[in-house]
Amino acid sequence: MVRSLGNTLRRLRDTAVRVTQSTVGVAMTAFVVLRPNRAGSKRARRNAEHLIAACKAFQARKGHFPETLEELVPDFLPELPRAKYDGPVFGFTYDTSPGRHVLGWTEMIPFGRPFYVLEEDRWGYLD
Repeated sequence: MVRSLGNTLRRLRDTAVRVTQSTVGVAMTAFVVLRPNRAGSKRARRNAEHLIAACKAFQARKGHFPETLEELVPDFLPELPRAKYDGPVFGFTYDTSPGRHVLGWTEMIPFGRPFYVLEEDRWGYLD
């Protein structure tokens, strides 16, 4: 009976250790995957400020905002800066709807998109 009780206690302890290790592993994985990338966020905001300044300089010189960000190179910027993430979906976007020019990018995948409306000189946030 003592031996049976010892085996049961050992199995319970081993199970508790495995559950604890699994829980810690899941928590660490979630932290690494979901944690905010502050350096990337700061870089994207700083690069957005450079793009905004270049768009305003373009407007001052030519009387209108650019229709594409590529029009800023090389006269106003040596190259287009990177957003927090790269690519056509998550990099900088530039919407040129009639009467509005909006610069945006993805801050957190899949949601979280800061944007700046040039005509209104204001920041906003989607999602």
